[in-house]
Amino acid sequence: MARRMTTTQVTAPRLLSAELLASRRGVIVLGLAALMSYAVQALAWPLERGRDSWDYWLWFLQLFDREPPFSALLAFRTPITPLVVGAPMALGGAQLLEVLMALAYALAVVGWAWAVLPLGRRVAIATGLALLVCVPYAGLFHEVSSDFVFATLFALWAGLVVRALARPSRGRLILVGVGVAALALSRPTGQIAIAACVLVPVVALRGARERLAGVAMALVAALVPLAGWATYNAVRNDDFAVARGTKAYVPFFKVAGDVDPANGPASRRLAEAVEREVLTQGPYRTRDVDAQTYFRGAGNFEVIRMIALADRVFGRDDDYDVLFDASVEAIREDPGDYAGDVGGTVWDFLSQRYAPAPRERPQPIPELPAEATVEGRPFPTPIALSPLVEAVRYGLVWCPTDELERCIVPDPASALGSASEGRRYTELMGTIRDWNAQLPLRDSSAWLASKGGALSDRWPRSFLWIAVAAVALAIRRPRGSAAALVLGTVAGLVLVVHALSQAPQNEFALPVAPVWIVAAIVALLAPRSRRCR
Repeated sequence: MARRMTTTQVTAPRLLSAELLASRRGVIVLGLAALMSYAVQALAWPLERGRDSWDYWLWFLQLFDREPPFSALLAFRTPITPLVVGAPMALGGAQLLEVLMALAYALAVVGWAWAVLPLGRRVAIATGLALLVCVPYAGLFHEVSSDFVFATLFALWAGLVVRALARPSRGRLILVGVGVAALALSRPTGQIAIAACVLVPVVALRGARERLAGVAMALVAALVPLAGWATYNAVRNDDFAVARGTKAYVPFFKVAGDVDPANGPASRRLAEAVEREVLTQGPYRTRDVDAQTYFRGAGNFEVIRMIALADRVFGRDDDYDVLFDASVEAIREDPGDYAGDVGGTVWDFLSQRYAPAPRERPQPIPELPAEATVEGRPFPTPIALSPLVEAVRYGLVWCPTDELERCIVPDPASALGSASEGRRYTELMGTIRDWNAQLPLRDSSAWLASKGGALSDRWPRSFLWIAVAAVALAIRRPRGSAAALVLGTVAGLVLVVHALSQAPQNEFALPVAPVWIVAAIVALLAPRSRRCR
């Protein structure tokens, strides 16, 4: 039942600690079980480099540089993940980082159990046990990326949402907003969680004035830290934004291959820039690549090239309007195809299976071809084109291979136009070489990896948990239904935003996968609402 907002008499940290202490023994037991589980998992899947690890490390290493060689990278990433994955590497190497990630895994498992504790001890116990055996979720915590950071913060934030809905107060609504800021500063997509700053007060409170006040408090608590970070970006990186490049990714990353000069004026401007700045280069000129073929063959490598091209040709103040408008023109040509692609990606997020791959040292790197065929015409692959000198300031996100040496420019002073930045580039890449060589930490235990992979393949997929939750919530209408629906809405929005710009990747879906498990457990085990008895 919706309630009026109460004034919290104790500070928020004391409030949270009191609730944790109510089940201290359970927290300790579950935390130790999670750490033991992680130790076994680490034998099957030793710590490995994950998505964009090199860029997060570079961001961290440049934090105090006055003239950072990878200057554009600093504006594209938010600070929490680089600090979490960079500081341990600087202090103790990959071994220390693995310890931190073990603690993060335990915190995430305990965090989800704590999150639903107000809905009943049976719900909390079932949640903890389910996540202890959820191998796909555990796999996130053995790869160095933003995924495990976002997953850990999401678990703790979910607990704040549940408590704000159960017993709304000023302190709890403020904490919900602060949690949204933390999610956004760990991964830019987390900004979509700001929807909870509206949903939670509207669902939890009654009366228009109370709801408006609650929404205002939650929004201010979220927006003040984010505005502070955007201001820092404006001073440091000349870009007032939480993270630069939203319009360069959404939806351009997904539809770059559908851009056609005939689609409209933005598409023609982009095609003209590509013809002038890219297709005159040897690998394209010798293969007689035209603009249409170029766009049809555009993958991650070429998209990053076009982002750098847009900054150079159209100017940073354009803020990728040409790329965004070209995307809209492409979608307008066949909106049904784009909608179907987005819907298919969301379905893949909810239906794909994931099993972490075994690791071995040194990491095997497959040979990749130097040429591909696009609509029957020859097209140079990223292997033939790397390193991408034009995008050197954007980090190593464009790298087409796990072979780091292929991603390092041979003459950084020339590429950057500065001898001092060239020297710093060389220093930074020396550190990245060292850190990269530490991973994976050891060879996988083949037997454990095989058994873990089999368990992961058999784990129920997300859409099954959602189906169970939907039926049980409708029939039982248990306490906590509102929390399950709010968290499910936010998790669904996160997946949709990823689907608007990306191909299916398990790492985007797994951080929020516990939402569906928790929703099913709440629907089945939480006490029924008094109104339904």
